[in-house]
Amino acid sequence: MRGEILSYDAVGGEGLISGDDLQRYRFSGVDVGGGQEPVPGLRVDFVPLDDRAAQIIPLLVQASGLSPAAYSPGEPQLGAWAYFVRCIREKFVDGDGRARRLEYWSFVLFTWLTTIAAFLPFFIVMSFAGDGETLFPLAALMLLAPSLWMLFLVIPGISLASRRLHDVGLSGWLCLVSFVPYVGGLFMLIIACIPSQPQPNHYGLAPKRF
Repeated sequence: MRGEILSYDAVGGEGLISGDDLQRYRFSGVDVGGGQEPVPGLRVDFVPLDDRAAQIIPLLVQASGLSPAAYSPGEPQLGAWAYFVRCIREKFVDGDGRARRLEYWSFVLFTWLTTIAAFLPFFIVMSFAGDGETLFPLAALMLLAPSLWMLFLVIPGISLASRRLHDVGLSGWLCLVSFVPYVGGLFMLIIACIPSQPQPNHYGLAPKRF
């Protein structure tokens, strides 16, 4: 029988497989062979014993016994702008899963570009204001939109930082380090430059093909 791992509790060592026969089977992590972690989304071959699965073999393991890099087939390979849009629409408060370097840097790039664009009207008005105070109230009002935009980007930014940490095998809670002055920025810069783990980890399959 073949199926797909739906969930796995690393602490309890128990998980759930959705079989191709549309039935669900409970399994133990010790029954998974091939040296791969039983992460959600992993296709497996197994022997059904009533409501349990035994002799579980990940289908990504080759006959040679070497485990190739497994990536999520459902993870879209997007361009920079598409990654940015997905972060603020589909992944706004989603800190689960993994995010590759391209997704992280795409968000950083367009965060800067859109923020600069949002502040441009303010700078233009201020350039015409000169020493007079006539346009100052208007300029102050024009600060509202870019300020709200920056606040809006905080939540998806934290969610993305969590997924980027997951991608290198670290806990998403470490994103709180980014709020520490000086140290936090350097920490996230290092994390943003580390390549994805090619193999599945506790947080899911690799977000790209290796």
